[in-house]
Amino acid sequence: MGINTYNSSPNNYRMDFTGTIREKEKVKKFLQFIAGFFLTVNIAYADIYGSRASFLLHNDLRNWMSLSYLSMDVDDAWRRRVENALINQGDTHIYIYSQNGDDGIGNVVPQSDWELRLDHLNSRGLRPVMWLMADDSPNLASKPLSYHKSHNSEMVSRFDDKVDGYVIGLEVDEYWSAAQVREMVADLKAKTNKPVGVHLTPGIKPGYFDNADIIYLQTGFNLNESQFRAKVTEALSLGKPVIVSEYHMDSSSTVAKRYGDIACKMGAVGTGNGRNVHLCGQRETASKKEWYKKYEKEMYGIGVALVTLYAVSRYDLPLTMKATEETYQIGLQRQIGNHTVGIEYGNMRSMLTYGFRF
Repeated sequence: MGINTYNSSPNNYRMDFTGTIREKEKVKKFLQFIAGFFLTVNIAYADIYGSRASFLLHNDLRNWMSLSYLSMDVDDAWRRRVENALINQGDTHIYIYSQNGDDGIGNVVPQSDWELRLDHLNSRGLRPVMWLMADDSPNLASKPLSYHKSHNSEMVSRFDDKVDGYVIGLEVDEYWSAAQVREMVADLKAKTNKPVGVHLTPGIKPGYFDNADIIYLQTGFNLNESQFRAKVTEALSLGKPVIVSEYHMDSSSTVAKRYGDIACKMGAVGTGNGRNVHLCGQRETASKKEWYKKYEKEMYGIGVALVTLYAVSRYDLPLTMKATEETYQIGLQRQIGNHTVGIEYGNMRSMLTYGFRF
């Protein structure tokens, strides 16, 4: 890595660092901003813990369920409306069916363009959670488990790098026994390292969650707060991570968000029907730690250089910062008359440069 600086002028003007650094408050605020960025930077890593979804949006204005996203019976305009609604909710994840035979929800059959659709969702900040079987689909429920295992294998082989996890099915106790669910979960876990969840009709039933990684809890609708808390407490008592996924028909409602907040405060690791709070069982993953460890020296050096440049400038310089799990880029740049003052650096570049002339 090299650093090139140019501090010259026709009159051999020497910069007065002391004079300009007197703007203590300006520098202090910038330093605080830099520190805040490094402490709160949102690394784009895959993790279901802390997930936030709003898969039911039923009210007087709309009758939407995100599970229908891949259906052939909806168009792209509908998909964009759902995406925008979820993003406006602050969601990080979207629940989607990989197969469904219920005409009322929208038939879902694997298509060749799904890779592009899931890439698009990820580009918008909505990490898919794939639900591998639908309820109210007798044509699918009547098929042998071997059929569903084959379907799940295809989904994993095609989409494992594009999803954050799987749910073996919606309300699986309606069509499979506890033993069958355990068999399906074991088969799926042999094919993926992503977490595998189980979702039932309201409540907890013996044997269904035995080898699941995550409980996707349905509490039931129209519960008062005491009843809701009791359902969440029962699920948490099993000692497995719990995503409280279904508790209100309209995820955008005040009640749904209040109940989602309660679930998070009780110890849930995610919600599926809306919430207000951000913190909900998030964990510091290895990838996040590795990212900071990998780049901490570079980012410290860049921060120092940026603070110096900012301090010696009497101009407001726009700051740009971008970070993903694999890359980072940070910089300042300003056009001043016919001069450009700036600094930009990232791990995809081999040289850190900044220049300014007077």
